[in-house]
Amino acid sequence: MITRNFRISKPYHYILIFVGLIGIFLFQRLKDHSGIKSVDFVIESAAFLFFLASMFLVVFIITKNKLTQKNSFAALYFFIFISLMPQTLADHKIIIANGFILLSYRRIFSLETKRNMKKKYFDAALWLSIATLFYVWSILYFIPLLATIILRPNDWAKHLLVIVFGAGSAGLLVYLFASVFGTPPPFLMFYPPKVNLGLFSHLPEVMKVSLAIISVMTIGSVLSLFPPLILKNSKSRNNYIVLFLMLFTGLSISLLAVNMFVENMLFVIFPLAVIMANSTQQQRRSWLSDLFLIVLLCLVLLNLALNIENQISLS
Repeated sequence: MITRNFRISKPYHYILIFVGLIGIFLFQRLKDHSGIKSVDFVIESAAFLFFLASMFLVVFIITKNKLTQKNSFAALYFFIFISLMPQTLADHKIIIANGFILLSYRRIFSLETKRNMKKKYFDAALWLSIATLFYVWSILYFIPLLATIILRPNDWAKHLLVIVFGAGSAGLLVYLFASVFGTPPPFLMFYPPKVNLGLFSHLPEVMKVSLAIISVMTIGSVLSLFPPLILKNSKSRNNYIVLFLMLFTGLSISLLAVNMFVENMLFVIFPLAVIMANSTQQQRRSWLSDLFLIVLLCLVLLNLALNIENQISLS
């Protein structure tokens, strides 16, 4: 039913999903600021533009690098996960950092073409370094980037040097800013990393149920996709290894960051949506995928109703 409708990508799928995501973004940001009067329009405009760009980047990266078949499953899962966890849009610095991380993904996945490798490594390192300036945990995404050197060992020393220069370029930009204005950029968010051991204690019940279902689906998808995509020597094997590393990196950030578990799940949503889409398109029993999607969409509606009710009660 649902899988049959989204199995072939159609323009109206993306229009509906984009409109829905923009609505969720606006609702969440206004909710977090307790109304429009307390909104900082410069910060909110920047966050909105980066979120808007992120939506287009998600579709572009998936279609350009053929991370899924020609379907809309990844966009659908991206919408569902954002809808289930709208708190991922609560921190503008994480939204902006995620936008730069997606820009680095664009270059990392395009390494598979083996053209302009040095430029792509430089760009990916530069974007990740800028993301780190906004949110320090973004530095962990250098792990998937460095893994591409291991997967493609030709000229590894040159590529490693290019990555160093790319990262150093971001540091140079900060130094120039500080020299001109006499202060570091105001968006810098460096703090000593701490581990939060009470991650789930403050989460609403609906989100706990959602996370439990998503966890089950993720484990099932990873186990089902590992043999055909990773263990077999397929053409796209390297990209999927990097994709799994991106997923585990995002999960690590969510588990390590201080009191920002849900906000950091924004980093997880893109690789998780692609993995879930691959699992759905390869699922022979479509009724099973339909069942999970129906449950998730019901949770989306329930979560939306509860958020609206809470907002009305507070106003």
